[in-house]
Amino acid sequence: MAFRIFFRSLKNDTSSQRNRLRRFWSFVRRHWFTVALGLLALLALWRRRTPPVARELIPITPTQEEVRRYTQHSESAAQKAFLLQAPAELAEESAVRLPAIDDATAVAFLQRFARTAIAEQERFGMPASILLACAYVNSFAGTRKCAKEANNYVALRCTADWSGSVASLDGVCYRRYNTAWESLRDFNAYYSRKAWYAELKKSASRDWRKWLKVLAAHEVSDVVNFEAEATRLITTFRVYELDEQTSVK
Repeated sequence: MAFRIFFRSLKNDTSSQRNRLRRFWSFVRRHWFTVALGLLALLALWRRRTPPVARELIPITPTQEEVRRYTQHSESAAQKAFLLQAPAELAEESAVRLPAIDDATAVAFLQRFARTAIAEQERFGMPASILLACAYVNSFAGTRKCAKEANNYVALRCTADWSGSVASLDGVCYRRYNTAWESLRDFNAYYSRKAWYAELKKSASRDWRKWLKVLAAHEVSDVVNFEAEATRLITTFRVYELDEQTSVK
């Protein structure tokens, strides 16, 4: 009798364990991206606690209706004209290279903008991985001056048709935004009006490598070896998996 009770309780325990295991895997499937980024963050913290190891670095460098103006206050026409026509020597820059960015900072950046990038893919068709990579490289993961002082995470410069606020940083005229999200939206809006964008969207679909190659050819970044830097980010953190989270083909 005692053995029968023991085996019955053992069977119940096994069934309970199976149910807990099923719930666990169900949770993982629903929140796989957050779990993955969390594990990467833990790995980054672990690496910080271990002695540094020399490694070779590649010298690489819910949505609203689109509006043409993203800021509430515009600079005077005279000020923008001066910035746009500034002497060439003021705008002359040395080669812009992406600085070393630790894994924890990269993971935090991806977590912050992942949902925004997915929503933007639904609206404009540009893969979420591409928008994230462009913002990451062009803003140095949010640490570049144009990102910190002008909320410009894509390093979009002033153009003659820009009616929003501007910021003069190191002799270069950048568009100024109220929020980081506005700069990501303007990046999509700006390039989606280009003649080549519609054909790229049709031919590339979710092929992030093709998107990256064409965007690099059209100089969407001033960072040296932009394509290599963006590729490294997308493959290292498997950012391309976000592209499958939308219904856009």
